[in-house]
Amino acid sequence: MKSLLLIILPLLILGCMTTTKKDSSVVSSLPAKEDTVPGLNDGHKPPKELKLTSILYQLAVAPEPESFAKEHDIFLAKGKARVFISFNPVSSNSEREKLAENYNIVVEKKANTLLRALVPIDRLIALSKESLIWSIRLPDRAIKLGR
Repeated sequence: MKSLLLIILPLLILGCMTTTKKDSSVVSSLPAKEDTVPGLNDGHKPPKELKLTSILYQLAVAPEPESFAKEHDIFLAKGKARVFISFNPVSSNSEREKLAENYNIVVEKKANTLLRALVPIDRLIALSKESLIWSIRLPDRAIKLGR
């Protein structure tokens, strides 16, 4: 029994080592991830210093933000997008409130360092440069299941 294990174990290890190499004959069933949204020119990724998701950056620089938002199912109300804002945990509540006031942000809900808020589209990029901000992203969407 031990001799059988001594034969099988090296074969398993060898098999694991050979399967880590990329096989050009294997076709991936997953589609390639696109970094930009169709309909906009290439290069619409946010600069690294901005803390916006790619889709929000594209909304902020879109020539017609309202039609872009409608096309990509982004909630807008009077020129403001609904987003989640994550703050630096060491920031104070008063700093966060002052920032919200300065950027004309309508706070809908808050919990610890996270806000769900309406932010003016034209202020998204400037807001993302603030040191108190860790990230700005769209709320998750419910998935509709077909029957």
